Amino acid sequence: MNIYDPQKLLELIENFYKLVGIKVCIYGSSEEELIFYPKKLSSFCSLLREDEEMDARCKECDRRAFAQCKKSYKQYVYTCHAGLTECMSPVIFDEKIVGYMVLGQIKSGSNNELEKLFERFTPEKVEQLKKCYEGLPTVEIDKLNSAMKILDACTGYEYLKGLMGLSNQNLDVLIGKFINENMNSDLSVPALCSQFGLSHSEVYDVFKRFFESTPAEYVKARRLAKACELLEKTEMPINAVGSKCGFPDYNYFSKVFKKAFNTSPRSYRKSFAKK
Repeated sequence: MNIYDPQKLLELIENFYKLVGIKVCIYGSSEEELIFYPKKLSSFCSLLREDEEMDARCKECDRRAFAQCKKSYKQYVYTCHAGLTECMSPVIFDEKIVGYMVLGQIKSGSNNELEKLFERFTPEKVEQLKKCYEGLPTVEIDKLNSAMKILDACTGYEYLKGLMGLSNQNLDVLIGKFINENMNSDLSVPALCSQFGLSHSEVYDVFKRFFESTPAEYVKARRLAKACELLEKTEMPINAVGSKCGFPDYNYFSKVFKKAFNTSPRSYRKSFAKK
C-alpha cells in the first residue's frame, strides 16, 4: 500500500532534478503515475506522442519495463523505441513492490533509431523534433545508475516516514475524518488516491473492508447526513446547505435528497420546525 506524503516526495524529486537534471516519475504499485518532475513528458516525447503509432510504442515500452521489474525485483535500464535511455527501479518494502521510480528521456550519443523515426514525419515536424531532442539531458550509464541508487534510498526513506507517521492511526479513520472535514471538496476516487497515496484498487479495498460500501456511496451518505444536520439545526438557506455538503447544484441536491429520504429538503426542515 503506497503511503507517503505527496508534498514531501515532490520536494524530494524536485531537489533531485535540480541536482542532476534528470526527469523523475514515481508510480504506485498498480503502475499508476503518482508524482513527476519537472513535467509529465519532455517537449520531445510530447511532440513525438502526438502521432498515434508513436504513442502506442511508448506505452508498450512502459509495459515491458514494468513487467521486467515485477519479474526481477531489480533496476532495469533500457533503450526505448525512440532510442532514449530509461531507467526503472522498483521500490521494495517488506519484500513487496510498493511503487516504481523512473529516470528517463535521456538522449544517447548516437541515435540510429531516431533517424528511422524521422522518416515518417514531414520536414517541418522533423525540425521541431530535432530541436526538442537537443534539449534532452545526456547522462553516462554509470552516473545514471548512481543517481538511481541515491533516489531509491531517499524515496524509501520518505516512504518509511509515511508509514511511521501513520503507525498509530488507522487508515479508515484518517479517510473518514478527511471526508467529514472536506464535504464540499472533490472526494472522488482519484482525489482520495492523490491525498493518501493509494491506488484505485486500494481505495476500493479500504471502503469495502471498513465501510462495507463503495467510495461514492459512502461519500454521498456522509454528505446527506451532514445536510440533514444543517437543515435541522441551522437556518442556512437550502441551496447553501447543498453547496456546503458537496451538492452545488440545487436541483440535483433536491433530487438526491428526496430519493434518499422520500421528502424534499424544504419539507424535511419544516418537519423539524414543528417539533
